[in-house]
Amino acid sequence: MTKILILEDSPPLQSFLKTLLQASGYELSICDKGLDGFALLSERSYDLVLLDLGLLDMDGQDWLVEFRQWSQLPVLVLSARDGEVEKVTALDNGANDFLTKPFSANELLARIRVLLRTNNQVSFALQCGDICIDPNKHIVRVGDNEVKLTKKEYAILLLLFQNKDKVLTHNAILSHIWGEQYINRPEYVRVHVAQLRQKLEANPASPKYLLTEPAVGYRLVD
Repeated sequence: MTKILILEDSPPLQSFLKTLLQASGYELSICDKGLDGFALLSERSYDLVLLDLGLLDMDGQDWLVEFRQWSQLPVLVLSARDGEVEKVTALDNGANDFLTKPFSANELLARIRVLLRTNNQVSFALQCGDICIDPNKHIVRVGDNEVKLTKKEYAILLLLFQNKDKVLTHNAILSHIWGEQYINRPEYVRVHVAQLRQKLEANPASPKYLLTEPAVGYRLVD
């Protein structure tokens, strides 16, 4: 069943979306805070995100920017902000589509079908030995077994996959995943790479894929 994560702070709209989308055969998770959305995305696999820009704990534009650092899952923005600048900013920040409130049920369902169809057409997986990562579906597997990663673990692994066979310095990883304020704090990376090895490597003490470049950083190899 297709799974949709809804980030929306309006209870009446939550109720409307729940009724409409469940009746259309979609499995839903609903929350009104951006951080709760990140937590759900790190725990479960989804096919689409519906995002309101006015969340309780953060602006949806900021949520989009952070989300696009570690996932290519399609995002449909649902917002009462109807200015051109707001729409363009959301699309530049990584939204796949923008639907202005109020909207009709039929238009929403049509936009969802288009995004899901497009996502299925372009879905691809990256492979490194026994490790497979699907950036669209946010799924990681070792062999036939799905592996649950935290948001930071997933982001580091995806970055390593995108730079396979290249050495990434501690600071390059810190800057990309944590931000410039964490430069020269390699212990953050070491802890998360150690956790990744525990989950992905047959022998974490002698890793086959996630290699250390002493005093420099890490490299992902086949």
